[in-house]
Order: sequence, then C-alpha cells, then structure tokens
Amino acid sequence: PSGTMRDVILRFLSQIPAPVWFALGVFVLWCLHGLLDDLVAIARGRIPTPADLRKAGKTKKWKKASAEHVPVVSGSRASMASDPHARLLAPSFPNALCNDNPVNVLEVASVEDTRKMLEDSWEIMNRADLVTRLYRLLCGDHSKGYAALRSRCADPEWVERVLEDLDKTVDKSTMDVEMCWRIHRFLNNDRGIQDVEFAAWDLMRAAMLTRSGFALGWLSEDEAWDTLALINHALQMHYSSWDEAWEAYRLGRWLWAAEGPEEEAADDIHDRARGAYLLGRRGLWKSLPWDAPIPESRFLLLDAVAAIGRLQVLSVSNWRKASAWERELDAQARWRAPLAMGGKPIVH
Repeated sequence: PSGTMRDVILRFLSQIPAPVWFALGVFVLWCLHGLLDDLVAIARGRIPTPADLRKAGKTKKWKKASAEHVPVVSGSRASMASDPHARLLAPSFPNALCNDNPVNVLEVASVEDTRKMLEDSWEIMNRADLVTRLYRLLCGDHSKGYAALRSRCADPEWVERVLEDLDKTVDKSTMDVEMCWRIHRFLNNDRGIQDVEFAAWDLMRAAMLTRSGFALGWLSEDEAWDTLALINHALQMHYSSWDEAWEAYRLGRWLWAAEGPEEEAADDIHDRARGAYLLGRRGLWKSLPWDAPIPESRFLLLDAVAAIGRLQVLSVSNWRKASAWERELDAQARWRAPLAMGGKPIVH
C-alpha cells in the first residue's frame, strides 16, 4: 500500500507543468529571501522590515532607517533595567538614537559634533544660552504655542481672516507656509492632533540638551542629573506611559516639521524605526518602568537661570489657567526671582 501511495504521488507530481514548478520555485526563494533578510537584520541588532512596508515596496527605506537608529549601549543591555541613571536618561533616548550616542550614560559619541549641532540648530554658544533654552523648554517653548494655535483654530472668523492674510505672503515666506499647513492640520484634526498634549516635544528635547550641555562642560554632572530628574518628573505629570509620551513627541515633531507629502512619508518611517527600538518587543523603554521612582529635583537649573537674571514668573491671570506642572515650576522660580520681578510671594 505504501508503494502504491508513493506511485500515485510521483505520478501526480510528474504531471505538474514545468511553468508551475518554476513559479513554485520562485515563490519558495522569495519566502526564503524574506526570512533570511529578517535573520540578518536581527543578527545585526536591527528591526526586521514590517510586513506592510515590505508589501508596499519600502524595504530599502526601512533598512536605511533601521540601520541609522541601532541603539548604542555602554555595558550590557540587561544591566539597564536596574540602573537608575539609565532611567533618568530615558527621555533622551529618541535623540540619542539619531546621533549614535550611548543611551545609558551622559557622555556623547562626539563632543565636536554635539557642539556644532547646538550652534547650528539651537544657536547655543555657551552655558548662559544653554540654561536659558532649557528653561524655555521646561516652560513650554513650542508646546504652549501649538496649544494656543489649536485654540485659535476653533474660531472660524479668526481662521478665515488669518488664512486670507497668509494667502498673500505664502509665496515669499517659509514661516507663513508652515503656519498655513499647521492651521489646516488642526482644522482637519489630522492624526488626532486636536487631542494631543504637546509637552513631550519640549521635554524630551530638553533631555537631549541636558546631555549635550554636560558633554561640553556647561553643566556639572550634579546639575545634569538633577535636571534630568526634573524632566522625568514633568513627563510623569503630563503622561501615563511611555507609549503616550512617545506619541505626543512624535506628533509634536510632525507638527513642527510641517513638511510636504514626500518628506512627511520619509519622516514617518524614520520615527517608526525609532519607535520600534524604543517600544518594540525588546524596546529600550520596555525594561524601564514608566512609573519608577524619580529622585526629587533640587531645581538646580533654576538656580543657574536666576544667576543670569532670566527667570520669569506667571502673571496672576496666567497662573489661574496654568497646569499643575506650570504652577510647580512657577513656585520654584518665585523663590529665586528678585522682588522686582515678582519673586517670593507665591500665588495660592
């Protein structure tokens, strides 16, 4: 009986046309190629191409984005879970991935590249520039502006008037083009932008600047860890998880970039790769609990800002509208600001 069954199978296989065999061979090779591709990626510490991107013919773009964001870890990856410094540095991970910086230590890969980045992208040339910019980010540099624009977009008359004015200048001003783009994103609620709390866009960049400032000798190690503790505290007051904070950061970056469809698609792959390294199955943030206890900050950054006379305090009307984080920061600023700037008496 077994011989008879074998003969039947062989007879059936012999009747399959050569073109069908060829097609089956191509299909098997294609499957093996995809599997081999994934195994090579994993062996190199990279993220395999997601199925939807492979199907869309974007494998090459994904490989490039994945290769550009492979985490650099000082020491063993497993030790990060119990390293309190790694937890404090966690908000700086998104930018560390883009610059080949080790994620779990304050040091950066290249001091000179860091200096150039601060000068070219931030116009930060010294300690005073650095602490001022850090303070502005903690106060909501971009996030408050985006929230205010979203609020104005709820007024149809304001929108109509502003868009009419922008139509006259968009050919001459990149800033006006970006403003027009952002208004339309809010009006259409693209990517659920109406419901986003934008603070992560400022706070995670502040974590990157803190590391950079330490690398250049503009912040002491004590100031750097204390400021990172303050940033983590602020993030925990705004969000309930790494997923929520990352989504807010990603959408804040998207709104800031204000790019056309082609550049936007490239940025989406870029951020998807970063997100996979941060929140994927073996993501960096997966081993660092969101609600881990954070050392209490001494607000050393505010001492540095007070020393150069650049602290600001909220007006009574703005204090009444302020969030819990804004009030806490304002209270600390008031204790350090001169009386002439509204210091000392804290508004309750």
